Amino acid sequence: MIDKASLAVAVVAILVSAGSIAYTSSVIGGVSSQIDAAKKDLSGQITSQFGQVNSKISPLESSVNTVKGEQTAIRSLVDQRIGGLEKSLQEAQQRLAQAEKQAQQSQAELQALQAERALEEAAKKEKPPLIYGVIDAPDFASTVWPRFRESYPWAPAEGKYIEGFGPLRSRFVSEYNANAPTADIIWQSIAASVAELTNYLTVWPDMKYKDLYQDAMTFPNKQQPFLYVTHLLPGVIVYNKNIVTDADAPKGWMTLADSKWKNKIVMQDIRSGSGASKVFGDLQPVLGQQKWDELMKGMNANNPLYTQSSTEAFVKVVAGEFPIGIALLNDVIRQPAGSPIKVAWPTTDPKSIPLGDATTMSISKKAANPNFAKLFLTWLLSPTGQRAIAETGRSPALLTLDHPISVGKTLPAGISIMPANEDYIKNPKKWLDLMATYVK
Repeated sequence: MIDKASLAVAVVAILVSAGSIAYTSSVIGGVSSQIDAAKKDLSGQITSQFGQVNSKISPLESSVNTVKGEQTAIRSLVDQRIGGLEKSLQEAQQRLAQAEKQAQQSQAELQALQAERALEEAAKKEKPPLIYGVIDAPDFASTVWPRFRESYPWAPAEGKYIEGFGPLRSRFVSEYNANAPTADIIWQSIAASVAELTNYLTVWPDMKYKDLYQDAMTFPNKQQPFLYVTHLLPGVIVYNKNIVTDADAPKGWMTLADSKWKNKIVMQDIRSGSGASKVFGDLQPVLGQQKWDELMKGMNANNPLYTQSSTEAFVKVVAGEFPIGIALLNDVIRQPAGSPIKVAWPTTDPKSIPLGDATTMSISKKAANPNFAKLFLTWLLSPTGQRAIAETGRSPALLTLDHPISVGKTLPAGISIMPANEDYIKNPKKWLDLMATYVK
């Protein structure tokens, strides 16, 4: 049983506690209200202060942005004007450089013209040069000299020319060594001129038309040339199209060693020292010793017929006696319409043809008429002089000459002319003796 007195005390205690809690809540609620009011007032004050600051900052930012915009505009305008000035300056510099280049070219042309006129005036004071040459005397008298006089009407009506080969070269050497009157100009094959006459010939690197020619057309080089090639006798492989199809035709120089051509090849004797000898001599530096040895052994194993001349070999292919042969390109170029002969242009390396037995012109160191000699040589190597060479039926050395018998017009694209084998033309006997070892 619960004591009533204790129960009364407990009830009173509970009532007192409840009143305390209610009072405390009332007090806390008042304080919270005051705090919220204070926060709201402080927030308002802060917002007001920031508003004032922003109102002061905004015009300043606007001014700064305006200044930046103006600076950008000014910089852009300056860049445009500077860029325009730089472009104008570059254009002016380019025009100045072009003008200077044109002035230099004009000056060079003027100097060349003055030198040419000086050479002509000096030549007028001399006699026509005496020429020891290998072309037919009638061709010189009826074609070459008359064409020269068309360019220089003041020249005498007749030139001074003697035709000949080995004996004439020996005569020149004897006359030269005896200080007797002799030729001013030597017009002979490149091999003979180098082998026999090198010490008697003038080095002349200033010939006007030198740069029109391939390096192979000067000897020993364009820096110190004493020989200039005037016309060409390059060697080629030919075939009779009535016997050999284009598909079966030789594809290159090494084809001559293919056993399929056994007893079917004709060419000039490679021991003769003429066209065919020079062809195979020129091939050696290009092929290299190993391949050249392979070619020479294989070709001679095919038992070729050796003739006395390249023209004879060419005629035998034309007649169908042999399906293929080595011939001079000049014979091919001059063949009449309807001829069955075609050139087997090399389609395998080396894609080139030998210079062959080219004819060169040079001036004696003891020329009595050196200026007239230089004038004539310069004219002969000009496009006009090279056309005169073509009129004689010889293929001119100037490959760019537009003429039916020009080698340059005949060569297919990608086919070039080999340079001469320098050692061959300096030591022909060594090479001819070597070639003889391959012949059965």
